[in-house]
Amino acid sequence: MEYKQQITLIGQTFVCLLFFIVYFSGISANIEPEIISTQDEIITYINHTAKLSCIIQNRNRQHVTWSRVNFINETRKITDLLYVDLLKYTPFTRYHLTHLIEKDNQEYWNLEIRQVHLADQGYYSCVVTALKPISKIFYIKVIENTRNLSLALRSTLEMQQQDKQEIIPSSSSSSLIQTSLSMMLLRIILILII
Repeated sequence: MEYKQQITLIGQTFVCLLFFIVYFSGISANIEPEIISTQDEIITYINHTAKLSCIIQNRNRQHVTWSRVNFINETRKITDLLYVDLLKYTPFTRYHLTHLIEKDNQEYWNLEIRQVHLADQGYYSCVVTALKPISKIFYIKVIENTRNLSLALRSTLEMQQQDKQEIIPSSSSSSLIQTSLSMMLLRIILILII
C-alpha cells in the first residue's frame, strides 16, 4: 500500500513539473520577435565590402532569411533567396553571413557582400518567419566614381558612430578599441581625400 502511494506521489510530482515546464516555455514563446535595425541605406564603393546588419530582438527560434529583392512595379517583385538561417542558397562566393548572439536576447544577422560590383546596387530583405512575418528592407548604393569616395566614407563613418552608440552598453573593451581605431583610420582617409 505504501509503495503505491509513493508511486502516485512521484507521478503527481512529475505531472506538476511537466506542467510548469510547458507553461513557462509557452510564456517566453509568446514574445513577438522584432527587427530593431536602424540602418536603411548603405553606401559603398566598388570592390569594397557592404555589410547589412539585421538586428533581431526575441527571435525565439524563428527562421531568418536574407533575399535580394528586385521590384518590377508597385505590386510585383522578384526575390532571390540568399540565406535561410545559416544555410546558403546563392552560388556567389562573395556573399557571407555571420550570426552573433548578445546576452540581452539580441541577435545580429550580418550579410556581407565582398568585392561589391555595380550590379549589387539595390534592395535586400531580412525576414523573420514568425506567425506574422516581419521584414526589414535595406538599400545598397554603389559608387563607382572616385570623386564620390568621400561621400561613401562619411556615410560609413556615420553608420559606425551610430552602431558604436547602440553597442556600447554590451560591448567589451577590445571591440571598443577596434571601433575607435577604425574610426580614426576613416577620419585620416577623409582628411587626406578632402
